[in-house]
Amino acid sequence: MSMGIPLFLIFATYGVVNTYLPILLHDLGYGPTMIGVLQGLFEGAGLLFPVFISSKVDRKGNYGLVLILLAVMMVLVLPPLVAFPSFGVTAAALMVFAVGFKGTVPVADAFVSRSLGPKATNYGKVRVLGTVGFVCITVLFQFTRLIDPDSPKSIALWMGIPTALLAVSVAFIPGLLRPRQTAPRAGNAANGAGNDSQGAGSASPTPVTARPRLPFLDRGFSPSFWIGISLFFLGFLGLTPSQRFFSLYVQEYLGLNSYAGLWALSAAAEVPFMFLSGRFIRRFGTVPIILASLVAIGARNLVYAAFPSFGGAVAGQLFHSVCFGLFHPAAVVFVTERVSSRLTAVGLTLYTSVSVGIASVLGNVLGGLVIDLLGYRALFVTFTAFPLIGIAIAFALGRVLVDARPARGV
Repeated sequence: MSMGIPLFLIFATYGVVNTYLPILLHDLGYGPTMIGVLQGLFEGAGLLFPVFISSKVDRKGNYGLVLILLAVMMVLVLPPLVAFPSFGVTAAALMVFAVGFKGTVPVADAFVSRSLGPKATNYGKVRVLGTVGFVCITVLFQFTRLIDPDSPKSIALWMGIPTALLAVSVAFIPGLLRPRQTAPRAGNAANGAGNDSQGAGSASPTPVTARPRLPFLDRGFSPSFWIGISLFFLGFLGLTPSQRFFSLYVQEYLGLNSYAGLWALSAAAEVPFMFLSGRFIRRFGTVPIILASLVAIGARNLVYAAFPSFGGAVAGQLFHSVCFGLFHPAAVVFVTERVSSRLTAVGLTLYTSVSVGIASVLGNVLGGLVIDLLGYRALFVTFTAFPLIGIAIAFALGRVLVDARPARGV
C-alpha cells in the first residue's frame, strides 16, 4: 500500500536511533547513569504531545501533513545536538527530536488501520515493511563504514537522512497528503448500529462538543483496554535492557563492535512473525499471544544474564521474533478492537505513549542506575520481574481482559 515507503523510512530512522543513540551520548562524554537520564528525558518528551494531537489528527484525517511536520522538526534539531555538547542543550535537543520521533509511529499506525478497515488483522503485513527498513539500515552499517560510531556528527547525519527522506516520500507519493475521512468500523458506529453507516445516512457523527477535553478520559475506552495498556507497559518495561542498553552492553561488557549486526538480527527475526501475525491472531486471539510474549520477554532477559557472550547475545536477539514480532501487532489489534472507532489514533497513541513511552522513561532511568551500581547482568535479571508481574495480572483479571467489545463513547 501507499504507506510502504514511509514506514520503511520511519523504521530506518528507528534503526539508527535505537542502535546508535546511546553510543552517541557515550561519545559526547556521558556515563551510564546520565545516558539513562537523557534517554529517559528523550522518551518522556514524546509522551504528552502525541496524546493531545492524535484526536485532532483522527478527526481531520491529515495524517500525511502531520508526518511531514514531525519529520522536519526532527531534522532541524540535529545540528545543535552535536554542535553544543552540554547537558542542557543535549537534553533540550533530544526532547524536541523525541516529539517527532515518537509522534510518527501512532500517526502512521492510525493511517494504516484506517486504510485496512475491517481487515485490521493484516496490520502486520504492512508494518513488516518498517522492519525491513530497520534491517536494511543496520546491516548496511554493520558491513560498511558509512557511519563512524566514534563521531557524533556522523551518527546525527544518519539520524537525519532517512528522516528527511520520510518527509519527501510523504509529500510526493500520491494520496498521502489527501485528508482521509474516518469511518466507523462495522459494529462500532457512534450510535451503536450494527453495520457500517458510512454513506447510508443512518448514523450521524458524534458532535465534537460532546468529547471530553482530555481524550484519555473518554468513555470510548473499555476496561479491558486499560488492563491491556498495563500489560503492554510491563512488557515494554521488561524490554528496556535489550532495547535501550543493548548497544552499550555489547560494546562495554562484551567488548564487541557487532551491535549493529546484532540489531539487524533481531529485526530480521521479527519479519516472518510480524508478516504472519494476522494468521496467529485469527487462530489464537490477541490475549494468548500477549501472554506468550510476556513469557518470552522474561526468558530473553535471563538468556542475556546467564550467557554473557556473543552466542548468548545472538540467542537473546532471536527472541525478538516473539517479543516484538508478535507482541506489537497483537497489541495494535487488541487496542483497535477495544476502543470506539473515532478514537483509533488516540488509543494507539496511548499505547505508544503510556505502554511504550512511560515504560522507557522509567526503564532508562532505573536501568542506568542498575548498571552503575550492579552491572549489566543484574540489569537483565532485575527487569525480568516486570513481565512476570504482567502475567500474574492477566490471570487475575482474565475475564475482563478477554472482553473485546469496544466501549460506546458519547
